[in-house]
Amino acid sequence: MSGLFSAFPLPDPVADHLSAHLPPIPPGLRATPRELWHVTVGYYGADDPDRRLARLTDRVSGLPAPRLRMSGSGTFAAVCLLKVATPDPVDLRRLAEAADFAEGGHPDYTPHVTVARWSTPTTRGAEMAAELRGYRGPEWVPDELVLYASDRGSYTPLARVPLLARSAPGAGC
Repeated sequence: MSGLFSAFPLPDPVADHLSAHLPPIPPGLRATPRELWHVTVGYYGADDPDRRLARLTDRVSGLPAPRLRMSGSGTFAAVCLLKVATPDPVDLRRLAEAADFAEGGHPDYTPHVTVARWSTPTTRGAEMAAELRGYRGPEWVPDELVLYASDRGSYTPLARVPLLARSAPGAGC
């Protein structure tokens, strides 16, 4: 196992919307498969799954579920991403802090969905991000945080931690 992370998987209507608006992946970039789209909340590396689940359950269970929406785009390292916005960033930040987002060595929490990667220097990632700059997806409210094991690009859900339910968001994109 390469490592553990916690995330919000994209619900089908949100992934459907993104699929319908995602431009073709330029040559030299690798698309992130739809089934791997998620918003990472915390990355933990090589951690004990039982210990991590107990900590997440203790610290995250019952926190308010944030309202999320992909809006805008960007790049970092060698990924093209969609930014994740929320009307109340305090809720998402509080949840990420409770989920120990910084334990994996990332001092800043930047919620996003990775849509493409590259391994050799290219300007195509920035070009794709520019195409996605105006993207605004539908709002959703996750009802759980999922603990995943990551192994060579494959993600296996290990456990789910429930969040405090909110009323469903208003319809619309």
